[in-house]
Amino acid sequence: MLNVTGVDSAESTALLLTVMHRLHKQLDDFTTQLYFAHNFGDESGLVPAVLIEKHAAGPELRLHHRFSFFAEGDADVSELRFSAGVTIASAGCVVQALVDVDLQRPFGEFGADIHTLYFERIDQLSLMDALSRLQEQVTALCRMGNVPSRLGFDTR
Repeated sequence: MLNVTGVDSAESTALLLTVMHRLHKQLDDFTTQLYFAHNFGDESGLVPAVLIEKHAAGPELRLHHRFSFFAEGDADVSELRFSAGVTIASAGCVVQALVDVDLQRPFGEFGADIHTLYFERIDQLSLMDALSRLQEQVTALCRMGNVPSRLGFDTR
């Protein structure tokens, strides 16, 4: 149910998709710059995606940008993930942004484990407020350019 702002459902859907497209491009530009600026190693990769999932609370639209990399001599993949999304619920929208790393071996200042570097979740927002907060969250994610260095990756 997208009609949480009192506007026509088609207008809400168009607004949601337009904003998410722009935010996906913004996050994609940022993560691509990080990928090219740092040496993540051979066989590393960056996979940007837009995920749509149905949850009990309502549908979720999430931007998900995942770096995959290996430690030297290791066969297990580690990941650095930048993610932001909105869930449309009957009680209002939920926005959530996250940066985390899932390390199979120690990297930089982090031990092997899952580490959350940034997390923000805000519940019960109108669609307009949710999209505004989501824009702020993506901007915050795009200020985290030091994460690869914190993981010990050299710049090119």
